[in-house]
Amino acid sequence: MRRMLIAVAAASALLLGVPVPASAEPPEPVASVLPPGWSFDKGALTWTSERIIPPGDAAVEFWAGDRLLGRARGAADLKTFVLSGGATGKLSDLQVRIGGRRVDAAAPKAPKRAAAAPATAAEQPAHTFDPGVPGPYTTTTGEYTLPGIKLSTYPQPVEMQAVVVGPVNAPGRRPLALFLHGRHWTCWVPGEEGFILGQWPCPSGAEPVPSHRGYLQAQQLLASQGYLTVSISANGINGQDGADTDGGAQARSSLVRTHLARWADWAGSGRAGAPAVVRALPRADLSQVLLMGHSRGGEGVNRAAIDSLAPPPPTTTGARCAGRSAGRCWSGPPSSATTRNRTCRR
Repeated sequence: MRRMLIAVAAASALLLGVPVPASAEPPEPVASVLPPGWSFDKGALTWTSERIIPPGDAAVEFWAGDRLLGRARGAADLKTFVLSGGATGKLSDLQVRIGGRRVDAAAPKAPKRAAAAPATAAEQPAHTFDPGVPGPYTTTTGEYTLPGIKLSTYPQPVEMQAVVVGPVNAPGRRPLALFLHGRHWTCWVPGEEGFILGQWPCPSGAEPVPSHRGYLQAQQLLASQGYLTVSISANGINGQDGADTDGGAQARSSLVRTHLARWADWAGSGRAGAPAVVRALPRADLSQVLLMGHSRGGEGVNRAAIDSLAPPPPTTTGARCAGRSAGRCWSGPPSSATTRNRTCRR
C-alpha cells in the first residue's frame, strides 16, 4: 500500500509540474559567476581580451584549473576567442594559455629570476671566410604578383606574391634561396596606429601587412654572394588556417612548391612569360635550393622538403599546386632542398 501511495504521489507531481530529480544534460554555466571577459552562450565559451593577441605559432588554449577544455578559435579582431562545444563540467579557475604561458587578465606576474653568469668558452680561431661580408655582385630588387591559388579548404584564394633580390651579371645558373615568414597579423589600417587585423582578404580601408619584405637584408647579402633569392607572402594562409589541424603546414608546403614550380618554368621553356625582375636575373638552378622559414613558415618549408620527395595525394591536401607548364608542385632530388626552421614563441 505504501509503495502504491509513493507511485501516485510521483505521478501527481509530474502532472502538477513539480520538478522531479532525473538524469539530464549538465546545466550551462551561469554568466554572472564567470570571470570578467568570459561568456557562455549556446554551448560556446568565449573570452575577450582587453588587448590584441598577435597571431603566433602556438595555439590559444582554454583551461579550467589543470583541465584542458580545448583550443579556441580567434576572431578577426584578434581579441575574441571562441571554444564551440566541449566546454562541459565545472568552469572554475578559467585560464587562457599560449605556449604554456597565461595571457588572460588574471595571469600572475612572473617572478624575476637572477640571471646566471654565462659560461666562458675558449676563444676559437677566426675563420678565413666571413659569411656576413657582402660578395662581389651588384644586386637588383623587384616584386611579382600572380593570380591567387586555391589551397586546402580555404574559402578565399591565397596570394602568389613575392619580393625577389638577385645578382646582376652573375655567370651561369644560380642557386635559389626561398624565404617564408611566420604567422603574423594580416592587415593594417594606414594612419591608425595599432589597428591590425587577422582576417583575409583585407576589408575596405585596410592593406595587407608586407611580411614578405622582412628578409630584405638577408636577401641582399645572399644576392651579393651570387644567390637568387625570393621571399613569398602567406597572408592568405595566416588569415584562414585557424581550423587546420596541422596549423596550415600542408597549405604552406603547397604554396612554397607552387612558387618553385613557377621558378622551374621560368628557368626553362617558360622564360618569356617570367616577371620582369626574374628575366633581368640569371636562370635559377633548381638542383640547388635553400628553404628558410620562421615559426609556422619553418614548419611549412620542412613539410615542403618532405613533400618534394613524396608528394601527398590531393585527397589529403585538399589542393593541387599550380605549376604553369608543369601543372603540378615542384619536386626535386633528395639533395636539392635544405631547410632552416627558426621558431620564436612569444
